Formats: sequence, structure tokens, C-alpha cells
Amino acid sequence: MHHKACHFEITIKNRGNCTSIVGAAAYRAGACYHDARTGRRCSYAARRDVASVEMIRGPKDPEEFWNTVDAAETRKNARLAREFVISLPSELPLDSQRRLVRGFCLWLHDRYKLTSMAAIHHPFADGLDREITQDLMLNRDQNRRGTDRQSDRGNPLNHHVHILTPTREWNPDTDTLGPKLRALDDRKTGPLIVQQCRNEWQRRVNVVLEKHGVAARVDLRSYEKMAAAGEAPDGLIAQRKLGPKNTARGRKVERETGQDSSYSGQRRQKVQEHNDALWQSWLQLRALEREKARLERSAALAAEREETRRKEAAIAQARLATAMTEQAVAQALEDAPHLDCLDPKAQAIAWAKGENESAIDAQFDRQIDPETEDATEPTTAKPPLSTPVKRPERPVPQRIRK
Repeated sequence: MHHKACHFEITIKNRGNCTSIVGAAAYRAGACYHDARTGRRCSYAARRDVASVEMIRGPKDPEEFWNTVDAAETRKNARLAREFVISLPSELPLDSQRRLVRGFCLWLHDRYKLTSMAAIHHPFADGLDREITQDLMLNRDQNRRGTDRQSDRGNPLNHHVHILTPTREWNPDTDTLGPKLRALDDRKTGPLIVQQCRNEWQRRVNVVLEKHGVAARVDLRSYEKMAAAGEAPDGLIAQRKLGPKNTARGRKVERETGQDSSYSGQRRQKVQEHNDALWQSWLQLRALEREKARLERSAALAAEREETRRKEAAIAQARLATAMTEQAVAQALEDAPHLDCLDPKAQAIAWAKGENESAIDAQFDRQIDPETEDATEPTTAKPPLSTPVKRPERPVPQRIRK
């Protein structure tokens, strides 16, 4: 069962798509930072969806840190930072989510020397207080959000984390930035590192889900790779990203009409219905294939056992046919692995004639002498499976002289 929290995206923040890396950090942290380069005051303290902010393997003051990052890049097309946007399972409590994110960030630092700022976002429901790291957010407002603004915050299960990392190595001894980390920028090593990060996050989050008793698992593979591995149907369509404008438009239409009838909303609804139909038919087909395979295995096993039984019965029948004495016949009957290797018709006739009754009654009516035999322990001798049948002698034909 696949979990819905399977979004893992890495983007680049540069001078072209990010006017202020300090402002971007303030937006993720829901804080108020001063940009020393532009002189602007970036205030996002009114945000109500920031649950936790933490610096990992970096200075305690994020405002000073990101100003240092911005000052270290002088080129107009310089890359300032990388951002990991990762979905978090809503079944996990905030404390478990924080430990999960912290462990992944520590792995990034130990493996690739990346200092990071992790901000966990929750679209909070009514009556849920925000938990903010004390050493970073001492003066944050702790008011609960009102019920009249809940519809503007989106899906309450949309738990995610923003991990912002600089493109340079941080030296904690001198509190300065070192050389560029070129491994992630390389065309050969970059995709490999991205895949390693995805695999590591998938492993970690699935371990935490198992500890919390959640049956679903996160799978970050594409639909094509899942279908090639036989774990998903062919023809699944990935949803397009709406963006903030389309999302706001869809929410507005849904509040007015009761459903998202916008173009983007209808397109997403069609894709979702298409994928749901494919998943349902594929699961039913897999269930039928498993049942067919089970029946085939059962039939093959039954045929194999029947063939073995026939061979053993044929061997026992041959031994019984070649027995010349009554003792040999009795031993052949005792060693016979199956009762049907005997002659059922002959056994029935012998029982009807009463030829076996005396021997059978003798087995049950036998008296135990306590002086010669211990009645508490069963005998170790192997009892015969059947009483040997005494074959009647054929009369010798006599010649009549004329």
C-alpha cells in the first residue's frame, strides 16, 4: 500500500529566481529578517503554518547565517542555495517528524557537508497550537487560528518540510563559508546524489512509519519505474503542479459553488478518476492471477503426490504378489504404505466370511499379565496394519475314467 506523502523535490535558488535568499529563509521560517544587501525588512511573522524551525550543523542565528550566504556570492547569476521540499506523513506526531527531519539533515551534513535550516509546515486545524523551537522563535505569537479562516489554509493533512541548504561548506571554527560544493552541480555525480538522497529519505520515513504501526509505505519511484517492476499498472498519469494562483482560484470557486469547477480542478479530477480506475482494475486482476497461481500449484502438488502414491502402491502390490509364505504376506501387508495397495474386494469378502474376526477379537480381548508385562508403557513393537488373509486352496480336478 502506497502512502500519499511521496513528494520529494530539489530546487535551486539563484539570483535569477530568488531576489533575496534572506527573504526566502524568512518566509520558510515564518520570521522577520533584515536583508543587509538590499536594506529591506523581510517580515513573515504573521504566518500560522510554521510548526518547527531548526538549524542543523550551523550557527544559532539564521538571520546572520543567510546574510553571510548572500554576501559570499558576488556574481549576478550565482547559485545561492538548494531547497528540499518533502512531504511528511500526517499520521506522525510533530516530535517524530522533527526527529525524522533532523536525522536526514544530519545525514546530508555527514555525507555531503551540507548545513541546513529545516522548517516544518502544518496547515493547522482549529484549536491546535504551534510548536516552535525556543532558541529560534522566542517572540513568536502563540495565538490559535480562528475557525473563519480555516478554509483558506488548504488541506489540513498537507504536512511538509522545507530544507534550505547553502551551496558552500560552512566552517564552524571560523564562522565563515568555505569553497563551493561542486558534486551536486556536476552532470555525472549530481543525478546520482539526488537519487541517493531520495533513497535515504524513503528508507528513513518507512522505518518510522513501521514503528508507528502505519501500514502504508512511501515510494518515490516514478509511475514508469513502478510499472516496469510490476508494482503498478501501466498508463498512470502524474498530476501537474497547480501553483499558488491556480490553487487560490480553485479554493475560491469551491467556496462559492461547493466544488472546484475551474479548468485546473476539472483536469485534476479527470486524472484522479483515470488513475483510480486503473488501480482498481489492476488490483482485481492481480487478485485473480494470485488465485489462479494458487490453484495451479495445488493441482500440481496433488498430481505429484498422487504419482508418488501410485508408485509406492505398485511396489507394495508387486511385493505382495510375489510373497510365497504367510509370513512374507504378513510382512508385505505391514510394510504397505497405503491401504489401497491391498485388494479391497478380497478384504471385504474375507471380513464377510468372518475369516478376520477371530484375529481381530484376539487383539482386543488379550489379557495383560502384570507380572510379565508393564501395562503402563505401550509396546514398542509395530502392530500389523492388517491380518493376513488365508487364501483358499483350489481343489485339484480329478479325471473320470469312462
